[in-house]
Amino acid sequence: MPNTEFKRRMNDRLERWYKGASPHDDPKKQKRRQYIAGLVNKTAMFNYARRMELPLPERFAEVEQLEEMDFTSLPERVVIKPNNAANNDGVLLFDGPREVFTGDKVALEERAAYTRRRYAEGAFIKGNSKIIAEEFIQDFDPVYTVPRDFKVYVVGGRPWVIQVVNRMGPKKDWSHRYYSQDWVPYDHFQRENALAPVIEAPRHFDELMALATRIAKDINCFMRLDFYITAQRVVFGEFTSYPNAGLQFTQVGNNVLCDLMDRYPDPF
Repeated sequence: MPNTEFKRRMNDRLERWYKGASPHDDPKKQKRRQYIAGLVNKTAMFNYARRMELPLPERFAEVEQLEEMDFTSLPERVVIKPNNAANNDGVLLFDGPREVFTGDKVALEERAAYTRRRYAEGAFIKGNSKIIAEEFIQDFDPVYTVPRDFKVYVVGGRPWVIQVVNRMGPKKDWSHRYYSQDWVPYDHFQRENALAPVIEAPRHFDELMALATRIAKDINCFMRLDFYITAQRVVFGEFTSYPNAGLQFTQVGNNVLCDLMDRYPDPF
């Protein structure tokens, strides 16, 4: 698919936010840009979320090296992930004696060796990666053994677009659907995954919008905020400043997101 204007803007953001191109003339605004850009790191995000009193998955451990992780102290249901990877790279979902994404059988006493092997085989661990063990969230609909992502695009201090991602089964079978802030579905917004059927607004939808609004007003820029929804509450997951690297957005998605960015440009 040809590049879109949104892809160009995401590439420009990558250069300015992460590669130091075109620093802001105002040092305070440049510092703010760097701070907001750094929130994609899950350690920085965790500290931000605690300051903002956001609901988070319970964190069991964060270690500098995988070898430091005490797997014997972790619950049977747990997520292991790097603090600075993307696209689910390095995310392992252990539910008892099974890794959910792959379906691999992994006895509890074999988790450490299994995780070391998977991480050695992957290319997602950077030299400064920390490893996190946290709560394996249960979706409010128990049919979903992998909790759905509710990804909220915010700009101008408010939420505008919600992407619901279903990661059940092999990656080729993952699906998603985009909705407006009023829960009106889009047909073709982005082609990364198959188009999922339309669903009703999720449980705790008002809470989802309220949390997204609170964060949006604080950061005051274009960002994607990723959440989960359990039977009891909405849980904040992470910041995404470079959604899907700008790839696979249709003209509808491109037009909606670029229009929002034009109407509410980043202040830094």
